[in-house]
Amino acid sequence: MPRRLNLSILGSYSANDIEHGLAYELGVGLAELGFNIISGGQEGVMLSLCKAIHNHRSDGYNSAYIVGILPNNSFDDANQYLDLAIPVGAPHLQNATVPLSADIVIAIGGAAGTLSELALAWQFKKPIALLGTEGWSGKLGGQRLDTRREEELTHFQTVEGLLVWVDKTKREIDTKNTA
Repeated sequence: MPRRLNLSILGSYSANDIEHGLAYELGVGLAELGFNIISGGQEGVMLSLCKAIHNHRSDGYNSAYIVGILPNNSFDDANQYLDLAIPVGAPHLQNATVPLSADIVIAIGGAAGTLSELALAWQFKKPIALLGTEGWSGKLGGQRLDTRREEELTHFQTVEGLLVWVDKTKREIDTKNTA
């Protein structure tokens, strides 16, 4: 059996209603897909995503496991829906750990922290998808960050389309890992 894949979700701590809605809807869709879901584990997009997963998963193997990479030295800022909280001691370490621990990266909206995470995911050739029209997800869809990769950033307006892409990407990674 292939290992559980890590799916990192990036997004704004100060999310707006649209970003919250997309994050919650995505969490519902990911709840039973058998991923380790990694995020910043605090408020905003992260909270809506984690709450949805927590509320819509079963206790089986295919249930998502929720991991929060916290920017400080304390567990105090962790949202209540995490299965595992990991304080890393500095925001820039969080911004590196979340995308670099991923097999697949998804961004919902986002501000400067999300942009730095996307840049690292791009440099390390992680499969990346952007969701929605808000923040950096809306600005960067269909573009390349630089010339080190041929493909453009995959962009989705709907969670349904994104979930089809996630399933396809997961199967490609699983096939490569078992070959």
